Amino acid sequence: MFEHRSALTVGLLTLLVGAGVVAGTAAAQSQVTLTVTVVDQDGDPLSGIDISATWDDGAGGPVNETTRANGQVLMDVPEGANVTLQIDDDEYVRNVPYVVEDAETESVEVAVSESATATVNALNADGQPAENARIRLYRDGNYVVDRNAGSDGTITTRPIEEGEYSVIVTKPGFYRNLTTVPVSGETTTSVRISEGSTLLQAAVVDDHFDDPRPIRDATIRVESNTGFDGTVPTLSDGTASVSVPVNDRYDVTVTKEGYETVERRVSVAEDEKSIDVEIRRTPEITLSPDNRQVVVDATVRLTVTDEYEEPVANATVTRNGTEVGQTDADGEITATVPTAGNVTFTATSGDLTTTTNVTAFEPGEEPTNGAATTPEQTETATETTDGSGPGFTVALTMAALLAVTALARRRL
Repeated sequence: MFEHRSALTVGLLTLLVGAGVVAGTAAAQSQVTLTVTVVDQDGDPLSGIDISATWDDGAGGPVNETTRANGQVLMDVPEGANVTLQIDDDEYVRNVPYVVEDAETESVEVAVSESATATVNALNADGQPAENARIRLYRDGNYVVDRNAGSDGTITTRPIEEGEYSVIVTKPGFYRNLTTVPVSGETTTSVRISEGSTLLQAAVVDDHFDDPRPIRDATIRVESNTGFDGTVPTLSDGTASVSVPVNDRYDVTVTKEGYETVERRVSVAEDEKSIDVEIRRTPEITLSPDNRQVVVDATVRLTVTDEYEEPVANATVTRNGTEVGQTDADGEITATVPTAGNVTFTATSGDLTTTTNVTAFEPGEEPTNGAATTPEQTETATETTDGSGPGFTVALTMAALLAVTALARRRL
């Protein structure tokens, strides 16, 4: 008996859970009905127009219907969805789909237009095809066509709405041409563009300082994918100007010895273009002793500075490979020189390393041009000469002077 009751309970639970799932699914997929009316340029309803509805960025649907004599269709779509309505007809078109946001049971009117095509020929000033020119048709806030022409400088549009369009033709190195063209049936039009140039000016400064300093004799190189290549140095105020073809994009490279290379990508239209470029010196550190010659066991003060000759704190300093400490806030450290000869000190800060040498000599030795002088060398340098050397000449000169003095006194 208990087993039968348990089975009955389980069955009821299963039914209840299943019913809940079904109810939840039904709620999640609640449908609303859109009443869609398709009309022409004059607002008259159109029959026989195929219309398709999709949602969830095209993942949902499609729902396909054809308008009746009154120009209407009924379309069931998910409640709250953003529904895209597209027209598929040989005679009538829309340049952009119609979107119903947050769909609910409602009526919408979708306007269409008779279809047409436009053939646009882009020409140079001499009437030759403007190869690879960019041709765009703009209307009602949208770029309806945006294509690059081929070697013949020509494009032909897909079916588009009849009406007036802004035709924009551009090409690197050429001035933009904006023309208004009425399009109906099969329209053909030609648009000429002409070459031109403008100035690209760069101002180069070292922004390490609170008041950035202009950099003179930096090299500015300007290149484009269309073949332009120009180089110019900066003046004393850090500026340089290059005449470049209009409506193009340029790679600007700034170099100077002792500074890091900076690269910029710049778009130039038809007016003068100015850019600011900040560069800084190439990171490096320098280790400087206060004395390059010391006696053994004496101390030497070492200073670590960066590329701007500013002190580097917490740099690690070693002596012949053995660490002696770290620099203080002033970039300084004091170390002994325990052995005679050349002693190598190395400073490291981050990825930067530098070395310097200090020469140590034993007490009693005198440094000469960086080398200790031996007692034997001192004795040789001070010994007197015999009668045949320079010392003999000096003695004779002194004797002669004394003799002349005595003779002069006798005469007086």
